[in-house]
Amino acid sequence: MISYILLFLIGGAVLYFAIKGTGNDTEIILGQRHEVKKIGERIQEVLDTEKIEKKAEREHKGIIKEANKLVRGNRFKQAEKKFLAILVRDHKNVNAYLGLGNLYLEQNEFEGAAEALKKVIEFEPTNDTALTSLGMALMQLTNYDEAVTAYEHAVALDTKVPHRYINLALAAEKAGNPKRQVSALASAVGLEPENMGYLNALVTAALAADDKSEAKKALEKIVELEPANLEAHRKLARLDQS
Repeated sequence: MISYILLFLIGGAVLYFAIKGTGNDTEIILGQRHEVKKIGERIQEVLDTEKIEKKAEREHKGIIKEANKLVRGNRFKQAEKKFLAILVRDHKNVNAYLGLGNLYLEQNEFEGAAEALKKVIEFEPTNDTALTSLGMALMQLTNYDEAVTAYEHAVALDTKVPHRYINLALAAEKAGNPKRQVSALASAVGLEPENMGYLNALVTAALAADDKSEAKKALEKIVELEPANLEAHRKLARLDQS
């Protein structure tokens, strides 16, 4: 839009001076008229290009919609062909790469999924959906450190999604990073303080990491929620005595 405005302003300025010129400035006026014509042609060229691009974008959206429908129907090969056909014409189409990545995840083709999802992030670094899916693919490829990084970026983009912290904790555990595992589980508990699954996972991880403070806080919450939980009482008593 800004480029269009500039082109019109430039064209208007040239036209103004062409009209303002006198008969003694015939050569200058003719040159200015020529420039005005060139600018007009350039404006039309830009508008035509924009029209073509918008048409292609509408077509691509329609194809992606069809491809996603095929994925839901488990018609993966047909869907893959549609996504790839778009990428042949538009190698920066984020939605096609995202669709392709999720399609490969569905088929347990994790290398292809990771490759496609990395392209999404290359063009859209803040695409948290792609980062989460990439983390899943990397976990299956046992690239645990990379998975931790992907999940950390996803968490940073949206700090209010508990299951992302759980994914991060799982990746951190596999990567041999117990401190990060505990902090991720603590964040998940902070968002859902009455989730017993999260609380028990935090207790286990904290005790394994010798983080008595986090383990004690989690056990106290468990006892508060389940006063008859004898195992939690015993663990809490042992912590108090240590």
